[in-house]
Amino acid sequence: MIYKCIEDHGELLLNFLAVDPIMNLFVIGNIETYGFDSLDQDVWAYTDDSSQITGILLRYKENVIPVHGENFDGFETFLPLLQSLDEITAVSGASSTIEQYAEFLPELELTETTIALCQDLLESPKNIDLVEPLKKIGIPAYLTFQQECFGKTTEQELPLLEAMNADTILIHVIKNDNGEILSAGRLAVETAEAGMIIDIGTIESERGNGYASAIIASLVQHCQQKGKKACLFYSDASAGRLYHRLGFQDTELKWSMLKPREEKDKKTLFEELTT
Repeated sequence: MIYKCIEDHGELLLNFLAVDPIMNLFVIGNIETYGFDSLDQDVWAYTDDSSQITGILLRYKENVIPVHGENFDGFETFLPLLQSLDEITAVSGASSTIEQYAEFLPELELTETTIALCQDLLESPKNIDLVEPLKKIGIPAYLTFQQECFGKTTEQELPLLEAMNADTILIHVIKNDNGEILSAGRLAVETAEAGMIIDIGTIESERGNGYASAIIASLVQHCQQKGKKACLFYSDASAGRLYHRLGFQDTELKWSMLKPREEKDKKTLFEELTT
């Protein structure tokens, strides 16, 4: 049976997800942060004949994360539900789960990454003293940075402001003397156990100065101060060597994403980190 979840289901969902807290970091964090009354988020649960949860489907804005095993008897229920959701641009989750959906979504490209964890920072990059948290007044400059660094903005000013007011977002930046952002990164989500680092980048003219390493290290320190592990995804071997030098260790966990195909001549986030 499938049902749409409400607040009363929260404890059951989190107990199901707690079996794999790192792989389920995004779903746990989203449920804890946005709950069940947000227009941006919906959560469905599938139960077996004994009323035990065996699968969860979470929609956050244009992103969907299915959580279930390889022999999931609710797949034929989840697939049409997922396909019925409007304006979905990405389907992500454990590789063993996402591979089940790939053949039914041929218009999307499948990418796989390794999840790495850092509990102890092994080195402090030389430019870490330049890192500072983004303030509300710096949101327009951050959006300008995103456009210059990634060729697009992934945020809007009002949602960013609301997230800062609610203390549900942490963005670290390095700026020049004119207040322009040269490098930035953020924690996408935090739970009681870990924080996920994403959106690390440096504008092209400033790459090679170690700014990305400094941003990552500062976010790791933030997690350490709160007794949490820091996590990130990577698929590029050169980027992996950078992360390992900082103290990240690979896990056996693989995270995959189905998303629209991108231009092949654009540098990936991981390539930017190593230039």
